[in-house]
Amino acid sequence: MDEVYLNWDKLFDEASKFPIHDIKNDEIVFSGIGGSGIVGEIASILEVQLEFKKKFSGKETLIAVSYSGTTSETIYDVQNAIKSGSEVIIITSGGILEKLAKEKGLKLIKVPSGYQTRYAFPYLFTPLIKMLARKRGININENDLKNGVTEVKEKIKADAIRLAELITHKIPVIYSSKYLPIAKRFKQEINENAKYPAFYGEIPEINHNEIESYVHGPSLLPILIESSELDKITEEVLNPIVIKPYFKDDLKNISSLLALCGVTSLEIAKKLNEIPDKLYNIPKARQLTSNLFKLI
Repeated sequence: MDEVYLNWDKLFDEASKFPIHDIKNDEIVFSGIGGSGIVGEIASILEVQLEFKKKFSGKETLIAVSYSGTTSETIYDVQNAIKSGSEVIIITSGGILEKLAKEKGLKLIKVPSGYQTRYAFPYLFTPLIKMLARKRGININENDLKNGVTEVKEKIKADAIRLAELITHKIPVIYSSKYLPIAKRFKQEINENAKYPAFYGEIPEINHNEIESYVHGPSLLPILIESSELDKITEEVLNPIVIKPYFKDDLKNISSLLALCGVTSLEIAKKLNEIPDKLYNIPKARQLTSNLFKLI
């Protein structure tokens, strides 16, 4: 099943050909939750000036990402943005958001369906970062996303097996500074694919509080994704497992490190005899959330 991540180079290549839209307004707001929401946080690594507020004045552009097209929180944001007169761009594979885009004449980027949201990251991230880069005048080569996976596939697989062996039966806590969104994604992948506890924390904030918890935290396993000199302070204090980026290029590191996170989570699931696609608690939480937003 590791192929769902190791074949991301093909998905990135496919996604690079999706037609995109021009963003009208300078103020850009992002909306998304879970596997769809993380794409906005990952984009912030490239310093593209993206906001995450939930109030609209009509002067901003909302980019709403929901792979399923049925995420209640994102639908709610889209409805509020429409009421305010804000520009709305939707990235989805279908569902209510596709229907809403067609009914209201909103800008739509429809991506292929049939994947778990977390597996479809290339489809969601590529059009988002291309639109943001064009608007902000940032020069990117989207082929770097594909190449980031292609060039280190075998190393990703080997590193994932090693990490899974170290993580299983401990509680991983993943840290980073610049690459904090990747640390968060790693935590989410372990939670969802392996049904296993994992946490993440931001450097340098944790250097002023959380590192003290290791005095009485023998079951904790610190993991650090290196991204700046700040990370090395935490590294010196906690002696964590260190994940060094495979490249100097941010786009290549985004795709390769996220693939590593995904494959590692699948290796942990294998060790725990868990079925990655099976969900125990999330469907109930989604239904309760949907009921709540119907009342708002």
